[in-house]
Amino acid sequence: MSNKNINQIFEALTPRTEQKEKTYHNILMQSQVEHKRQRRPPRVKLVRYAVLAAMLMASLTTTAFAAVYMGLDEAFIKFLKPSNNDQATYLSNGAYVVDKTIKNEYGSLTLKQVIGDSNLTYILMDFTAPEGTVLNAARYRFHTMHTTNQSHSTGFEVLDDGNPNDHKISLVMNIVTDSSVAGQTVDFKLYDLQAADPLPGIFETVIPGSWETAIKLDFKEYSTLYQINQSFKLYGYTAILKTISVSPISITLKIDSESLKEINNAAGRLKGFGPNENSDNFPITINYKDGTSETTSNFTGLTASDLLTNQLLTIKTFENVINDKEISSFVFFDKEIPMKN
Repeated sequence: MSNKNINQIFEALTPRTEQKEKTYHNILMQSQVEHKRQRRPPRVKLVRYAVLAAMLMASLTTTAFAAVYMGLDEAFIKFLKPSNNDQATYLSNGAYVVDKTIKNEYGSLTLKQVIGDSNLTYILMDFTAPEGTVLNAARYRFHTMHTTNQSHSTGFEVLDDGNPNDHKISLVMNIVTDSSVAGQTVDFKLYDLQAADPLPGIFETVIPGSWETAIKLDFKEYSTLYQINQSFKLYGYTAILKTISVSPISITLKIDSESLKEINNAAGRLKGFGPNENSDNFPITINYKDGTSETTSNFTGLTASDLLTNQLLTIKTFENVINDKEISSFVFFDKEIPMKN
């Protein structure tokens, strides 16, 4: 979604003209009542009322914005690119404010906010290097250690903060897990900030050091879990699609099969078709109510197989949030699954 569309979302949340006029009228009426109570009100007081009315009118837009987005940082809105104001409000209601800063001689790291669903967690953070350092590389990441006690993968995306040549960067860290971490307290250790040119550039450490803390991931999950329990053919082998978990930021499928080893052999390795781009061996097609569709042809997320439990877990993440409330059905191999919203 473009910045223009994001601005339209902001505008949609501002008071209408008639609301502003009504509020302005009420303020003036109140000032007239106060004026009649005074036998000889000084002119300066009337001017003060008019100035107050103008100031309150000017602040109406900001007030309406804060009421809706008080739980979601503007950087998250630009990163997620919600499809409309309803979805933006929904995302805002799930956000958890961390606001914790860890400082050392190498720089300060501020963990700002967390959002997530049953399998994907996003953490918004700012890093400030010592004065005189320029952080203007195309890509940045930290080495990470954190105790989720689950299968997981992590990644970082640099956000455009409007100042590419200063000593500050904003990042979104993503954590993909095989089950929810909402409500858990996690011990984080981020160390050695690394930078790289655009792909195929290689990451190199530019600022050493470690930043350690414990945070509670007390966000409100966005996921809706659908019990499917339907049989289908997966690479020619019988499997059961147990559940689909759907949110604006990811889709997770859990599959059972006694032929899981054969399915994995048939799927083979991920096939690359571009820099850091691999074909999805377990793609899913999302059909929307307006007749459009999209397929997860580029694999992002996590796929894990457990041969002891015969369960396959595949998690799909997206570059921009999807409108999960407008999904009509999914198509997964030979099975179409209608959604009841």
